[in-house]
Amino acid sequence: MTDFWLLSALLILAGMLTLVWPLWRTRQQKTVDRTELNVALYEERVAELAAQVEQGDISVEQKELAEQEASRLLLEDTANADASTRQRMRGGWWQLLIPALLMPVAVVWLYNSWGNPEGLALQRELQHAPAAQSLPEYIDRMERIVRVQPDNGEGWYMLGRAYMSAQQPEMAAAAFGNSLERLGDRPEVLAQLAQARYFSAGNQLDTQAVEALDRALELDAQEPTALGLLGIAAFEGGDYSGAIGYWTRLLAGMPEDSEGAATIRSGIERAERRMSEQGGEPLVDHQAVIRVRLELGPTLLDEASDDAVVFLFARDPQGQPMPLVARRFDIDELPADVVLSIADAMLPGVSLEQGQEVEVIARLSPDGNVMQGSHEGRLASVIVGSEESVTLRIDQALE
Repeated sequence: MTDFWLLSALLILAGMLTLVWPLWRTRQQKTVDRTELNVALYEERVAELAAQVEQGDISVEQKELAEQEASRLLLEDTANADASTRQRMRGGWWQLLIPALLMPVAVVWLYNSWGNPEGLALQRELQHAPAAQSLPEYIDRMERIVRVQPDNGEGWYMLGRAYMSAQQPEMAAAAFGNSLERLGDRPEVLAQLAQARYFSAGNQLDTQAVEALDRALELDAQEPTALGLLGIAAFEGGDYSGAIGYWTRLLAGMPEDSEGAATIRSGIERAERRMSEQGGEPLVDHQAVIRVRLELGPTLLDEASDDAVVFLFARDPQGQPMPLVARRFDIDELPADVVLSIADAMLPGVSLEQGQEVEVIARLSPDGNVMQGSHEGRLASVIVGSEESVTLRIDQALE
C-alpha cells in the first residue's frame, strides 16, 4: 500500500500546485506603481500648462487654477488605487489558498467513502502470499474476501468448508446459506448446508436439513455428502438396513482402493454387525421392491444429448410430493431393467411395503436438473412387490 499512497500524494500535490500556481505567479509579477504613474501625468500636465502660458493661450491665473485641479486629481487617484490594490490582494489570496488546503482532505475522505482500500490490500496480499499457512489464517482471508466481495458465492462456499474444518458448524451453515443465495441450488452446497445443520443441531436432521438433502438428491442422486450424511443419520437412528443402503450407493461411486471407500466399507460392516446383534432380522422388507423397465421414446433416442440424464422416482400418490425412492441414470444406460428398493430411499425413515400403491415417474433432463426436465413418463397405481415388471416409456413433452 505504500506505493499507492505515495502516488496518491503526488497526484494531490500536483492538484494543489494547479491551484496555487496562479497565485504564485501573480505575486511574482512586477506590478505598476500607480502613484508614480499619476505623478508623471501630473508633471506632464504642469509642463503643458506652462507652454500654453508662454504661447498666450491661457493666463497665469488660469494656469494656477488648472494646476490646483491636477493636484487634487493626483491625490484622489493615488488613494483609490491603493484601496483597490489592497482589496484585490486580500480576496485573491484566500480564494486560492483555501481550496488548495482542502483538496487533500477531500480526496482522502472521498476515497475512504467510495474506494476499496481493504480490497486493494487483500489483492496485494494474495499476489505476494497466495497460500495461507494455517487454518485460522485461511479463515481470516476468506472472511475478508466475502467482506470485500459479498456477492462471491464461491467465496462463501469455501468459507463454509473452512468453518466445518474448524468445527464451527453454525457459522458454516450461515456461510453455505449465503452461497446458495448467490449460486442458486447446487447439490454439493445443499449437501454441505444439510451436514452443517446436522452437526449444529446435535446430530439431528431438522426440517431445513431434510429439505436441503431432498433437493440435493433431486439434482444429483449420487451426491456423496448427502448419501454419507443420510447413512450416518440412519445408523444413529437405528435404521441399519437404511444406512447400508445409502452407504452401498455411495460406495458404488468411489474408487475401490481409496481411503474413503475403506471407511464406508467399515461402516457397512458395523451396520451389519448391529443387525446381527438384533437377531439378524432385517429392518425392512427386501421383497418390497418396484420392478420397472425404463425406456426412452423412439424420437428421443436420437434427439437427446450425451449430457442428458434421467431421474426415476416413485412417490405416494396420497402423500407428500417428495419421492420415496429415486435413482439417476445417464442417457447411455437406457433402456434398463430397474429394481427400486428401500436402498434407493431419499431420506431416513422411508419404508416400502408389499402391496403398497405408488406412482412411478421418469423425467429426462437435458442439463441434469430434475426440476427443468424436457420430457417425462408416468405410471399410476404401480404395486410394490409385484413379480411383474412394468414398462415406463419417456415420451411426453413437458411445457
